[in-house]
Amino acid sequence: MSPKKKVKNIVKQNTIIPGVVFCLLVAIGVVGRWGQPDWCFTPMAAVTLFAGYYFAHRLTALLVPLSVMAISDTLLPAYDRLGVMLAVYTILLMPVLLGGLLRRKMTFSRMAASVTIPATAFWLVSNFAVWCFRDLYPHTAAGLVTCYAAAIPFFRSMLVGDLFYVTLIFGSCALVTKGALATSAAAVKRNPAIER
Repeated sequence: MSPKKKVKNIVKQNTIIPGVVFCLLVAIGVVGRWGQPDWCFTPMAAVTLFAGYYFAHRLTALLVPLSVMAISDTLLPAYDRLGVMLAVYTILLMPVLLGGLLRRKMTFSRMAASVTIPATAFWLVSNFAVWCFRDLYPHTAAGLVTCYAAAIPFFRSMLVGDLFYVTLIFGSCALVTKGALATSAAAVKRNPAIER
């Protein structure tokens, strides 16, 4: 058995690592939302995307963004309309599906889409909900366009934040995996009995 397969088997058998990853993703998401919620430069899409990529069980992956939102919303301003809150929570679950696609096959085009789709979908859905359920803009086509235009700076910020955090989280995972593989290969080289 190759060192790479050995590391994968050890990681699969270890029940502590998934729990640590879950808690780490939730912590990153909560701290990120509390740190810069006004500018939409948060790790929400990145932690949700990685949860979909990392966790084979979709329910576990979905619990990451739901936990982040439930915990971080305790200290953030409340949603004044239930429709807006439901739209936000629902669209923030979408990167789990994209993460599942990445788990099946990681390609540059899938990764690029996984970075851009969440911010775009969030901008479209959340601002439509604001236009529908709040009285900030006239309920006309012109009001909807004005609502979307007013949110462009937040969309830009979210897109940059998604790119930053996806690079950070997936890059960190790649470095940790590479280090684990190197350590395993070195251990097998020093003691061939490990490979049995």
